[in-house]
Amino acid sequence: MKRLVALVGLAIPMLASAQNIDVRSDAPVITTTGAFFALSVADIEASARWYAEKLGLAVKMRVPRTDANKSAMTLLEGGGLTVELVQHDDAVPLRNFLPAPRGALFLHGIFKVGLVVDDFDATIARLRSRGIDIAIGPFPKRVDQPANAIIRDNAGNYIQIFGK
Repeated sequence: MKRLVALVGLAIPMLASAQNIDVRSDAPVITTTGAFFALSVADIEASARWYAEKLGLAVKMRVPRTDANKSAMTLLEGGGLTVELVQHDDAVPLRNFLPAPRGALFLHGIFKVGLVVDDFDATIARLRSRGIDIAIGPFPKRVDQPANAIIRDNAGNYIQIFGK
């Protein structure tokens, strides 16, 4: 676990990886052969709850905020997906710097993440059963594209789901 945190460049000391892990989940909604993304979030508890309840990820590690690091980290995993959430005291929304009235697509930088899932139709059904609205799509598989759909997390981040 320490290696994973080091690989993503997180400079938070591994203080208490055995913290009380109270966010539980059902079976993962998404199954993939391996994917990772990290998000800076305003409310780490609300985001951890969303990823656990909606996507069925389990909290694997928590690093609490300290005065020295001014940030907290929660790592969730399930079904081949790892999501790292970081809440830093000094972080602010990108929109505070660059007005983007038309959305994140119109800002340079990451505006969505994507995952290839084992069973697209079953994944879409499980997402809907958890109350997750499909923001864009779903689009059927065609010669020039895989089946795909885009959802939003609790903070509005786009996650695109692709079939194999």
